[in-house]
Amino acid sequence: MRPSKNLPLYRALAMLALTTIVGLYPTTADAQARITTGGNPPSIIAGQSQTNWESNNLDRYNQRFSELDQIDTTNVGQLERLWTFDVPSTINVRQVTPLVVDGVMYLHGRDSVLALNAVTGESVWTTEVEGMTGGTVRGPLHVDGRIYSYHGDQLVATDTETGELVEEFGDDGILPVLSLALQHKYPDTYPPGFDALSMRYRINSSPAYHDGTLYVGSAISEGNIPGGLVVAADADTGAIKWVFNTVPQRPQDEGFEIADPTWGYGKRAGGGIWTQPAIDAELGLVYVNAANPMPPYDGSARAGKNLFTNSTIALDLETGALRWYYQTIHHDLWDWDNITGPTLFDVTDANGETIKGIAAAGKNCLLYMWHRDTGEPINPMVETPVEIRSNVPGEVVYPTQPIPYNARGVQMTPFCATYLHFDDPELRAKARPMYWPYATDEHFLVAHGGSSFGAPSFSPRTGLLYVTGKNAGVSLLVKPVGEGLEFGQGGGHVPGFDIDELNRVPEFPRTTTLTAYEPASGEEMWQQILPSVTFGASSGSVVTAGDVVFQGTEDGGLYGFHAETGGQLFHYMAESTIQSSPLTYEVNGTQYVTVIATGSILTFALP
Repeated sequence: MRPSKNLPLYRALAMLALTTIVGLYPTTADAQARITTGGNPPSIIAGQSQTNWESNNLDRYNQRFSELDQIDTTNVGQLERLWTFDVPSTINVRQVTPLVVDGVMYLHGRDSVLALNAVTGESVWTTEVEGMTGGTVRGPLHVDGRIYSYHGDQLVATDTETGELVEEFGDDGILPVLSLALQHKYPDTYPPGFDALSMRYRINSSPAYHDGTLYVGSAISEGNIPGGLVVAADADTGAIKWVFNTVPQRPQDEGFEIADPTWGYGKRAGGGIWTQPAIDAELGLVYVNAANPMPPYDGSARAGKNLFTNSTIALDLETGALRWYYQTIHHDLWDWDNITGPTLFDVTDANGETIKGIAAAGKNCLLYMWHRDTGEPINPMVETPVEIRSNVPGEVVYPTQPIPYNARGVQMTPFCATYLHFDDPELRAKARPMYWPYATDEHFLVAHGGSSFGAPSFSPRTGLLYVTGKNAGVSLLVKPVGEGLEFGQGGGHVPGFDIDELNRVPEFPRTTTLTAYEPASGEEMWQQILPSVTFGASSGSVVTAGDVVFQGTEDGGLYGFHAETGGQLFHYMAESTIQSSPLTYEVNGTQYVTVIATGSILTFALP
């Protein structure tokens, strides 16, 4: 595709969406906040230590490492459930990691922001914002007395003490950040008043923050959206500073000259950002993981690598300029999003040299690691030939895929299954290895689970990276769509996930994995196999200075493992599924551990 040929169509589609959908969604001016007050926050005792959890992944490195050590390997088994708070069923907090700031816990979902006493679980206040929408969220962000929550394509700034909207941010506390970003970047296509929700743009992970700027990523890739947006916005006012599109559309887009030859002749869509960005302020870089191209299974209209989808991307903090990228899956035909990480870490290699690294894990069960200043792999990544046969009309399968190796020159051990092994001869005949293209007329059984939203953690004490994965499999038939999808539409497969053949094979149950890697060498140090229910979203982990790794599972299990050895030290069974990532915090010298089981907030402490 050459942009000049498609710009009129692109503009026409955008304007059609504008004329048909704008007016169906409330504007920010129509929104009103209703605040319900409850009890009081805990009294902070002078001289007692407090440790907050202020971001979805705790810090700008996304390490999910807590320096708390009151709960450690010797006593974690004594943890007791201290309090429970049941969130109203209308507010989806299934995958949320709450925040804790000065003894108050904050979380959000759909149209509400909630504040709880983090010691007792009593409600402090609830703010309902009229006109908000949105699906799955993973937790808000705290900065300087504000809670930044996201609802659809909008950011909402709420005062931590009162629950009132912060008037100076956006329009009386509400910022349609993705709509404004599109207007900022493509003003001739998206005029003032355009609603990004009309094209299914939305935010479903927390922004990152540095030095007065919020860094926001947009999803979803499955909405056939023309690129995922990385938006830098002023944290005080919401003013847009710069916008980067993960799928460059026009010559003026950053990285267009690199991406342009990799898309063939069709529409350029996908590349949503599902997880919180990471920041290295010293290097002046913000990092994001971009998801799969669209449509996900029929790539006939997008011949080539499809940059910068399925890539880890480093951008200049101040300008949004592209500094480096690395694509982990070329021309994705399997919906293998990069939807965990990026996670930054510093480790020492065998020669005593410090490695400033970055890691990303995806649904293909492989862990990728690079030097975060240059994007060069820490250890080799070998372009490896893969199956190229496909009966999808016009499909050109990319002939190689990058496979990570360890320092010994051996392929890194995957953190979950890359091939489904069956004893049943009939099922075994249907199994295919990783990177085998799906077909239009035959159900292949292919491994599919991987790392799915559950955030990794990294401990500077052990020097280990802890990655959550899923062992599962899917089967589907490709529905050829070619250029048939309009922007904003889904599609690309015939229903067929979780077919009966998989359900009747006890030898291949779905499981969750927690794997510890030594980043410099790429060696697996230990792995735990845990229960699972689906091949979808999973809980991530948190690791502490007490050398405990906490991990949740879909059957309601909350586990504690020894960070060095992987030995199980703690297990609690909740009444419902856990897909959220746990957190830990300290109030008045007491350490707590919290996780959400569907809609119930469960908090633990030592007796």
